[in-house]
Amino acid sequence: MPTSSKFKITRREFLRRAGSAAAGAALAANAPGVVAAARDAKPFGVPHIRQNRKVRIAVGGWAEQNMLDLLERTDFSGQTGIDVEVVLRTDTKETEITKIVGAVQAGTSPYDIIDFEDELTTTLSQANYMLGLDDILPSDLWDDFSPEMVAYSKVWSMHNDETFRVIHNWEMPIWWYRKDWFDERGVAVPTTWDEVAAMGEVFTDEANGVWATEDGLIKGAFLNVYLAWITLQAGGNPFDVGEPYKVALEYIYDLMHTHKTLNPASLQKDYNQQNGDYVADRVAFMRQWPFFGDFARSAENEEWFHEDKVAIGLPPVGPGGIGGSTYPAAWGFGIIKTSPNLEEAKELLSFLVSTEVAVEAMKVGFWFLNARKSVLAEAPQDNWLVQQLQMYTDAGVIGVRPFHPQFVEALTILEDNASAFLTNQMSLDDTLNQTRAQLDDLE
Repeated sequence: MPTSSKFKITRREFLRRAGSAAAGAALAANAPGVVAAARDAKPFGVPHIRQNRKVRIAVGGWAEQNMLDLLERTDFSGQTGIDVEVVLRTDTKETEITKIVGAVQAGTSPYDIIDFEDELTTTLSQANYMLGLDDILPSDLWDDFSPEMVAYSKVWSMHNDETFRVIHNWEMPIWWYRKDWFDERGVAVPTTWDEVAAMGEVFTDEANGVWATEDGLIKGAFLNVYLAWITLQAGGNPFDVGEPYKVALEYIYDLMHTHKTLNPASLQKDYNQQNGDYVADRVAFMRQWPFFGDFARSAENEEWFHEDKVAIGLPPVGPGGIGGSTYPAAWGFGIIKTSPNLEEAKELLSFLVSTEVAVEAMKVGFWFLNARKSVLAEAPQDNWLVQQLQMYTDAGVIGVRPFHPQFVEALTILEDNASAFLTNQMSLDDTLNQTRAQLDDLE
């Protein structure tokens, strides 16, 4: 995935002609000597020491301690003389976009490196607010990525064939099920759409508030995630509003209203409510992100918890085939192009994404767990999350998250119209036509 030498020459020639002092500084930091120094055979491949330098990296509050521990474990500052300040970014992508846009337009930045999610990556890279990274990435980076991580990165971490983010956190919805319930009833875990639909007759007991499955489908990005998941299983992208999306909407509707498999109240629930219903013994199986595993094992659920209650299986296979059974979302590191500490930011980012440090990061915390070959090889094989990631990787069930260039705006359109259809407020044909028209208006 590195850019071609032709592209690099063209980029540098453009920057030279532009005569930008900032561009000149960036090129100096990309000079072969600097890049080579960044890959020296020191304990973690760090460059030579140059004192009185600093860099700021912004992370979410949940990741602050992990980042501090990683920097201490690897002694980046001690070996380079670069003082790293770990600061907290804002909580939502909306507030973060506002903060960064204002700073970049003023010629500065609130931090040098940011740990950011898919939606923010798409917005900031297309707005030309992020620095292209290909010239500073370790030469063996993409060889260490799994094929699924490479395919994902091409869609969600690149723009115009240029890399703007390198991911470290790699998670996907997991298929959780009550093994104790399935064993008790003598039924197999469903592996296809038809088998999932048939589970309503086996498990759903509306009178007692028990459903075969439930999800967090409230509007506000929750419903969109499920629409993307089911449409990918159908073999397509919901933003295309094609036949796979039509099939997906019909299937979801039938799960709710025909087969009584999926609780229709899911449309008013978020993930916390979904998780609460599962540990309250109201759900037989569900799609949910990995954080449910920690919630189920937490002290508040100690009396309820048993491994058979949180068994993990492969997701069902839809019409699109096994390769689109689930999809990941990710977080990763990028550099804001107006950073006042560009050279130091490049050194730190190159360091953080190197193979050696990626392995050390995983040992610090699973916020840094991903499917890089080196990481999975060194990860603790007795951990449930590592086992799940290895199982899904080996089974080839991981597809690419459906993409739209105006993702945030587009997902709102999908959610509003799909919700109207699933609650019998709009016909399927009207839903599809209105969705297409509104998405076309975005372009």
